[in-house]
Amino acid sequence: MNNGSTYPNKEVTADEFLKSDETFRQLIKNSFDMLVLLDSDGVQRYVSESCKKILGYDPRELTDISVIESMIHPDDQAKTKQGFLDIVKHSKHGGTQYRHRHKNGDWVYLEAYGNNQLHNPDIQAVVLNVRDITERKKAEKALKDSETRLSELIATKDRFFSIIGHDLKNPFSGILGFSELLIDQLKNKHYDDSLELAQMIQHSSKRVMDLLNNLLAWAQSQTGKTKFNPEYFEIDEVADEVIDLLRDSSHQKSISLTNGIPPGTLVYADKPMITLVLRNLVSNGVKFTQPGGKIDIESEKNKGEISISVIDNGVGISKDNIEDLFNVDKRHSSKGTYNETGTGLGLLLCKDFIKTHGGRIWAESELDKGSKFTFMIPQKTGC
Repeated sequence: MNNGSTYPNKEVTADEFLKSDETFRQLIKNSFDMLVLLDSDGVQRYVSESCKKILGYDPRELTDISVIESMIHPDDQAKTKQGFLDIVKHSKHGGTQYRHRHKNGDWVYLEAYGNNQLHNPDIQAVVLNVRDITERKKAEKALKDSETRLSELIATKDRFFSIIGHDLKNPFSGILGFSELLIDQLKNKHYDDSLELAQMIQHSSKRVMDLLNNLLAWAQSQTGKTKFNPEYFEIDEVADEVIDLLRDSSHQKSISLTNGIPPGTLVYADKPMITLVLRNLVSNGVKFTQPGGKIDIESEKNKGEISISVIDNGVGISKDNIEDLFNVDKRHSSKGTYNETGTGLGLLLCKDFIKTHGGRIWAESELDKGSKFTFMIPQKTGC
């Protein structure tokens, strides 16, 4: 009884089992790895049949060619050549990772270990064992991306709580203080300053609401919860809406707001995002412009893109501070001409939203002469 063995009633030794050429051929053919033989110039003289599973090529298509120059990704050719020379000249065993072209045009990640058998009369070649590590590379990249994303989310959380703990605490303390004064005055029927206190409470409340809106929008953008929904709309109408929204705060400082965007200027963008960007830029202009100043909104169309600029004649920004305006790790904020406070979040949010559009945002400024904030977004044909 042979219990299903292919070799009944006889114990087969390893030497006997491996004696057959057909056995060797089948082993190599069904291996998960490729066996490659190269001459001293790096020309492939033999490629096992496994290459068809891994690279899509028939072995004959990869034979008698210098594979490094013809099949290896240009960015990986130098290290692949060095790995081959290390095997030939220094008897090292490789472990080189590189991208090899698949027959369908994709790139496959391979890892090669080698042995110099050029001086072996029975082999006379560099013997490579080549393994497909594409899935491993994908897993490594996914893990690295996850680690990076986790670090970003932790940093976002830390900034989020820092802003809540500091920037929200101060205006709420002011609101509570003004409210207590107003209550005391009303209790004692002292009405002279009641209107002024109520206006202070309203002003502080608006600032808190603006901060909360920016804070929530920024947190959503950082956690990937902000949806990007581009559409066609007239951006001059959005500019009018922003001016109307900020008319009270600009009126208090006698600042003129002018919309210089030509009527009917059509853009293709996410309307809520662009509205928020424009509102933040104009609001910053009001904040840092002296009483009696002016703010202009202008546009310029070039082939395939549109630029929107918010220009003020306010206090300006130093060159050192301009570099930090859009840097998340160096949140820049200073008091406005009426001691208005902020968090610097608005500009970070603008940067994120414009980046989502595939555009860019930048600032030009000179102290005591004013600032110009410009964002550019690409446009579809017909805009």
